[in-house]
Amino acid sequence: MDNMDNLFEWLTEIQDFKQADWDKLPDIGLYMDQVQTYIERQITAFTKPEKDKLLTPAMINNYIKDDLIPRAESKKYSNSHVALLIMIATLKQVLSMQDLKALLADRRQPEQVKDVYDHYLLHQQQDMSDIAKVVSERLAAELKGDDDMEMLRMAALELSIEARNRILLSERILSSLAQQQNKSDSVKKDKQHKE
Repeated sequence: MDNMDNLFEWLTEIQDFKQADWDKLPDIGLYMDQVQTYIERQITAFTKPEKDKLLTPAMINNYIKDDLIPRAESKKYSNSHVALLIMIATLKQVLSMQDLKALLADRRQPEQVKDVYDHYLLHQQQDMSDIAKVVSERLAAELKGDDDMEMLRMAALELSIEARNRILLSERILSSLAQQQNKSDSVKKDKQHKE
C-alpha cells in the first residue's frame, strides 16, 4: 500500500472514529499506567504516527501541579480525570497550558466535566468527520498523477491556514475569558479582605 492509499484509508477511518462517550468511560478508579494506556487508545486516530506520546505520567503530574486536573484519589483516577485528560491531550496540540486552564477552569465536579466533555465530543467528532469527508472527496477528484505533490501541498497549506485562523480566534476568546476570570477573582479577594 502506498502513501496515498494510506492517506485515503485514514481519511475514511477518521470519518467514523468515535471516542468513548461519558457513559463508556471507565467508572472505576484507574491507576496511572491504566489511564495512560486508555487515553492513548482514545486519541490514537488524532496523532501523527511518528509523533511522541501525547500523555506521559510526568505530564499528568504536571497537569495536577498546574491545577488543570484535580489530584487522584488514593492514586486512582476517575472518569472525570480521564475525560479531562482526553481533552487536554488532544487540545494541547493547539492551545497553550494557560489557554487550557482558562478553558477548563472550575471544571471539577463530575457533572461539570461531563457537560464540557459531551460538548467536546460532539464538536470533535462532527468536525473531524466533516473535514475528512470534504478533504477525501476533494483529493479523489483532483488527484490525477501529474501534479499530485503540488495539489497535496496546496491542500495542506489551505488546511493549515484555516487551522491557524481558528486557533487565533480561540486564543482571543480564551484571553478574554482569562481577563474576566482575573477581574472576578480580584473582586472576590477584595470582598474577602473587607469582611
